[in-house]
Amino acid sequence: MTEHGKVEDLTPRAKGSTDGDPPVERLTADAYDAVTLFDADGVDGPQYWDTVRRATPAEPERRLLLAILEDALACYRKNSCARTAKKQTAFREAEEWIFARDDERFLGFESICTVLAIEPSYLRRGLLEWKSRKAKASANAPAEAA
Repeated sequence: MTEHGKVEDLTPRAKGSTDGDPPVERLTADAYDAVTLFDADGVDGPQYWDTVRRATPAEPERRLLLAILEDALACYRKNSCARTAKKQTAFREAEEWIFARDDERFLGFESICTVLAIEPSYLRRGLLEWKSRKAKASANAPAEAA
């Protein structure tokens, strides 16, 4: 709206308009043509894939998945004998994630292990053995100190 309450005409003016506005080219239907719109740079399929193909396929994604796995394992180990509620909750959440069965989420423990070529059952077994040894060591620690 203008200051006088009239609705402005926002339609582009044809070239050579004499109403005082600078000339604006009218948009044509073929400006929205899908072929023109998406093929404007002239890159064909093989050229595109040669440009985006990585020397090491999906390496950043694999590093991210490895970081997620490492974080969960560190949380599990660091908080396994926790005494505070917050650390016990962190341990329980890591343990639930690691030992979840039939978890089909993309970022589930088994999915991440599969992408990283790690056998999930082997890793779980190792964690249980580690936890058992740690529990025995902490049970024997007070007796040895006395």
